[in-house]
Amino acid sequence: MNKISLLFLVLLLTVTNLYAESNDSVISKKSFFVIPHAAYQQETSWMGGVAYGYYFKSKDISRISSVSGSAVYTVLNQFMFNLSPKLYFADKKGFLYANLNFRNYPDYFYGIGNKPQNLKIAYLSRNFNLTLQPQYKVCRNLYLGALMSFKTEKLITDSSQSVLNHLVYSQYGNAGWQGYNVTSLGMLAVYDSRDNQFYPSKGEFAKIIVGVAPKTFGNSVAFTDFNLDVRKYQPLFGIHTFAFQLNIAGIFGNNIPFQLLPTVGGRDLLRGFRQGVFRNNTSFLFQSEYRLPVYKKLKAAMFCTLGDVVNSSDFKIDKLKVAYGAGLRYQLNDARVHLRFDIAKNNYGEKLQFYITATEAF
Repeated sequence: MNKISLLFLVLLLTVTNLYAESNDSVISKKSFFVIPHAAYQQETSWMGGVAYGYYFKSKDISRISSVSGSAVYTVLNQFMFNLSPKLYFADKKGFLYANLNFRNYPDYFYGIGNKPQNLKIAYLSRNFNLTLQPQYKVCRNLYLGALMSFKTEKLITDSSQSVLNHLVYSQYGNAGWQGYNVTSLGMLAVYDSRDNQFYPSKGEFAKIIVGVAPKTFGNSVAFTDFNLDVRKYQPLFGIHTFAFQLNIAGIFGNNIPFQLLPTVGGRDLLRGFRQGVFRNNTSFLFQSEYRLPVYKKLKAAMFCTLGDVVNSSDFKIDKLKVAYGAGLRYQLNDARVHLRFDIAKNNYGEKLQFYITATEAF
């Protein structure tokens, strides 16, 4: 079923400073925004939702605490909710990133691998995910921390068991279709010299996470996973900036639920491809973006990305995935949070993809 988006009503009504600050040393004032939207697609019928964010006052433009997220509800009683606090402690030596996500929402299984599979199995995902990443500053720009994560998911499908056995189980196995729960622990290291975390104009960012989910935790499956995210922001002239990102992810174990396998596509990683169409136990991508001013708070961007998913035991690439596009940005507050609208196209001849969100891709 093709998604038919009939309406995107973006109301940028609440970009307000909640308190007037008399202290001249305050660079970023408290602010709050809400972006409502509505849409229609066949599997959900009409839906409505909001993206929101609250940003604390700060004397340091590079270290601003925030609480952001989104919520979507459909007339078929389907929903998604996401909450992401990013909090710096008073001494700026401690930092906590957390994410709470739960949903009762339709999705599709497209197969596993980096080739189009001509497969599209609909299912309903009931998912809960909680992630905590406390970090401590050990020296200038360097943070060390821990990862604690709990995920559980159950799938409901209209497909008969014989159809699943024939189309899915026989070729890809049944991992993930019977539901799973996973508790994992890990370590992380972050280097961050960006001048701002929401819309950087200069600096570097690097983050590596290594996690483990052993059977001794009562998990449905045991695995080890990692993610490497490296970004560079190169100022040109004025507020023109070139931004680059390298992202590599992997998960290793037996009978890994397909939902946990790395994927490319979506609003952040390889815009232009639908998220979830291509997935395997390893992914990589490199993307670049040219950011430039247009008029006052309005900015623009042009981007290009290449990447793919592969099996770690066979790094064969069928056709490297390339996407490109452009978009507009509108600054919402002193923290440099921007409303983002992107249009992207890929080299597989698929239709244009559109994205509206209140965060940068990287």
